[in-house]
Amino acid sequence: MRATEQLGRYQLLDLVAQDEGVDGRPDVYLWHAYDEVLDRPVAVRVMSADDPRAPAVLGAAQAAALVDDRRLLRVLDILNLTATAQDPARIAVVSEWASGRNLERTLQDRGGTPFAAPEALSLVADVARAIAAGLAENVSHGRLRPSSVFITDAGEVRIRGLAVDAAVFGPLPADDAAAPRDPGQADVDALGSLLYLLTTGYWPGSVAITAPSAPRAGDVVLPPSQVRAAVPRGVDDVVARSVISAARTRGVARVPDVAAFATMIGATLDHLAPLTTTIRAVPRTPGRRRLHTGLVIVGRLLAVVVAVALVAGIAWAGWALITGGSRVGQEATSTAIDEMLTAPARPVDDLAGSSVERTYPIVRYRSYDPFGDDDGNGKPDKRKGSENEELAITVNDVDPDTAWLTSEYSAPDLDGKEGTGLVLDLGQPQDIQQVSLNLVGKGSGLEVKVADRILADPALWTPLASAFAPRDSIDMRAPRPITGRYVLIWFTQVPPAVDQGTGVYQGGIRSVVVSS
Repeated sequence: MRATEQLGRYQLLDLVAQDEGVDGRPDVYLWHAYDEVLDRPVAVRVMSADDPRAPAVLGAAQAAALVDDRRLLRVLDILNLTATAQDPARIAVVSEWASGRNLERTLQDRGGTPFAAPEALSLVADVARAIAAGLAENVSHGRLRPSSVFITDAGEVRIRGLAVDAAVFGPLPADDAAAPRDPGQADVDALGSLLYLLTTGYWPGSVAITAPSAPRAGDVVLPPSQVRAAVPRGVDDVVARSVISAARTRGVARVPDVAAFATMIGATLDHLAPLTTTIRAVPRTPGRRRLHTGLVIVGRLLAVVVAVALVAGIAWAGWALITGGSRVGQEATSTAIDEMLTAPARPVDDLAGSSVERTYPIVRYRSYDPFGDDDGNGKPDKRKGSENEELAITVNDVDPDTAWLTSEYSAPDLDGKEGTGLVLDLGQPQDIQQVSLNLVGKGSGLEVKVADRILADPALWTPLASAFAPRDSIDMRAPRPITGRYVLIWFTQVPPAVDQGTGVYQGGIRSVVVSS
């Protein structure tokens, strides 16, 4: 095909991919194009009208256009282009353009670091529900791969190629020759394989991608929990009931279709333990936090023991009075309480047992404002964006009154901006489980996220914990550690500004402690 710059109302901008056909002749092109009538980017797939696949591609495009789900990149137009002096007759399928990165590229950008199980389950559940929307029209995807699923700049999941990719390139081959090869079962296998990839970083599918292949025992892929630590058993169960090459115990069958898979993965996500957050006062001097916490624990233990002893003593005394007994019981109780109240307190380290908290040094602080537009070019600044960057260095300095501050806003929702925050660089990957914050103001909405590199989209960071902070200090703790070098403190809501007039909202961080 000649590199034409215009197809009707569509201006061809960039050649994204081309499929080498028979005898090395490129016969299928994918273009990033521009719809001049509706003023929007589109994807245009072009092939020769005499290509033997053309009728199937046109039929698949017409069927896919009937499926309505916002997560699917819709088919917008179908063109039959007559022959010209320069080009033979061609067909073209016009679809929505996918912004952002596909999952294969996203994992590459993360250095192969897998997603947390709740995030992976939620993402695959979105994909499953979108594909299941085609069941009513008897439309399957048929060739679902990591490169088919995009995470947009706004954090939305979008899927391309419904039915059309399978018509162009053929369905994905089955890993097991005895397994059903219908497109619906191929989609179930692909969805389970996506979950496996996102939770382990390894790919169990039959067609190779850039990620390494899943480890196997013979012809069977190992369960995810045997590949990566801290993967819940619920993920193993989903994989066992969807991935063709996964081991299944007797009596456990694969789910019959994508709708059943969507139901199964939704139930698995609902049963996962939610992230927990404990909120308590934290002194502003980070080095004293452990001692303060230990003393609070000791005090509470003593209070409980004393209360139990008093109740027991009163009950014994009452029984003795009723039965006419002696005062021996009362004297014994009094003596026991006196001993507890006068006994020396145990050191905090004695109460800690074998669970020792480790605090990590922070080598650099930097502000993070990906949705800002400091240069005024009408586009988000992404990972280069900053907000009061000059104040970041004051976090954890010797002056407890200095802090990194957000900009001033006229509403708690940051005037409609999705968020802003502070990135902590630990210098190297660490196992992070708790982040303790001294904040500016009362009433911040917070999320803590972890990554191996500073990502442009906060939705791509791995969640650690989220909470609303009613006071100016908070401990945010996850049920299990997450490994990463960078920690993002992400403000989704800012409190009324301190020492400012009404109608001004501003958040901030005075000090922070990151620990295991």
